[in-house]
Amino acid sequence: MEEKLNKILDKIKETEKEIKRLQKTLKKLSRLAKNSFQNIYKIEPLIQNLETVINVTEFDKTGSLEVIKTLKDDIEKLKEDFRFDFSKRLNEELQKNSMNLHGNLPILYSGLYRIEVDFIAKKVNIMFGPEKIGGCALSPDEIVNKLRKIDGELKKNSMPEREFIDKLFQGWRRASLFLQKERVPITTVLTEFALLFQKKQFYENPSKRNYKEYPRHQFAYDIYRLREKGVKEAHSKELHLIASTFDATRKRIDYIWIPTNERGEGVNYSYITFR
Repeated sequence: MEEKLNKILDKIKETEKEIKRLQKTLKKLSRLAKNSFQNIYKIEPLIQNLETVINVTEFDKTGSLEVIKTLKDDIEKLKEDFRFDFSKRLNEELQKNSMNLHGNLPILYSGLYRIEVDFIAKKVNIMFGPEKIGGCALSPDEIVNKLRKIDGELKKNSMPEREFIDKLFQGWRRASLFLQKERVPITTVLTEFALLFQKKQFYENPSKRNYKEYPRHQFAYDIYRLREKGVKEAHSKELHLIASTFDATRKRIDYIWIPTNERGEGVNYSYITFR
């Protein structure tokens, strides 16, 4: 008899543990529900956890599960409202800064940039093609400020088109002579160009302090500007870009993405030549 009683006691203790888990989850949900609109992506996984615990707990669960079902419906509606409000506010802030917005959540576009929205982590990644060039919190104001900063830096670090294509030709020529090839990998040209981009201090003392960064997305942006301006000749030769094959896009060393317009579209290129 004692053994049977202990089995019942063990079952009661296990149920007691589950009820304590329920109480803990419900208290947390109550706190978050005070601002359910802003906390909806935190509430959703807790509701799922609550449903799981209720299902394994030994008590009459019918009424609780019916409430869970209505809560799930409320969550979906709140998520839809949250996304709509976020898109609306972001569009308004971008328009104030003469910037546009298009696409469908969680992927949006503004000019040359792709905005990847993560509602659960409450963060945003700013992309330039496949390159992550920035990130910020899930806030329309912060997103616009980040985009303005990135765009401003790209424009500030650009050089005049004629100067750029002349250096691009020099970088291609140096790589072409070394490799004994006319078609030179675009990332090899970028490396040569980055050296030509340096100031006198770097050549006097090639230290990290004297090195001026010239990242992939800046290179891609400057080539995009060349093509937009119709500048394509240097030293009586014409610039040609060779698009990547599918296999060539598996490694970053084999290609660079270059925009074709300000709607977030672009092409991966693997080689540069002048002819």
